[in-house]
Amino acid sequence: MKNIKSVEKAVDILSCFTVETPSLSVTEISFLTEFSQSTVSRILATLEKKKCIERMTPGGKYRLGIKFHQWKSILSQGAGIADLARPVMEKLRDFCGEEVSLYVLSEGNRICVEAVKSRYGLARVTQVGKILPLHCGASGKVLLAYLPENERREIICGKPLEKYTPKTITDPVELEADLKKIRKNGFAMSFEEREAGNYSVVTPVLTKKGKIVASLSICGPLFRLSDEQREKNIAAALDAAQEISQALGRSETVEGVQQWS
Repeated sequence: MKNIKSVEKAVDILSCFTVETPSLSVTEISFLTEFSQSTVSRILATLEKKKCIERMTPGGKYRLGIKFHQWKSILSQGAGIADLARPVMEKLRDFCGEEVSLYVLSEGNRICVEAVKSRYGLARVTQVGKILPLHCGASGKVLLAYLPENERREIICGKPLEKYTPKTITDPVELEADLKKIRKNGFAMSFEEREAGNYSVVTPVLTKKGKIVASLSICGPLFRLSDEQREKNIAAALDAAQEISQALGRSETVEGVQQWS
């Protein structure tokens, strides 16, 4: 089936608007998409007419329009994975005290779809809607580990992997070995791979057919993580991910994951 290029370009332009960049100028969108400013202006004019985009001030920057509020309302009527997961995530947060977040795949990256704040004053805070890499940090690596091999290899070897800290794994062979270990253990841990001073304990959320749909993460500062707390967090995260998986219709235990009491 032949793709409609103008629609693809419109989606690329809309995708430029993120939590970090909620408002953009024609020049900024042109830079991000590599489309000419005249092309960006024409598409923005159509999107503005259809209320998908609105201009903040005359001649000023653009932001997402009222149509997205309408579509969000429609989506919220259905119980998505974030709705199913939040009560379990709150219970997990109450147990460990740290931030608990939920990530899903998004075009070769991961996006945070739900987060429950830590009970501590000094804590990691993740914005819902934030897009992050797959190769860096346990939350991304769990999603990556359970992908089909061809999809996994395309992400790992498709382009150079960015190094965020000295502990980020950027060698494809080393990363693949790490992902194999994650599949064997049924969970992942990372220490300062994306941000200095932080750790993550992450478990997979799978559908009834065993397809990866999300990763469930406990994240906090390293200075609060004792050996005893680490083991407790792993056990609790495994139980919580299993509970969410069961809510999605999965009855069997995730491969490599033990039942913890």
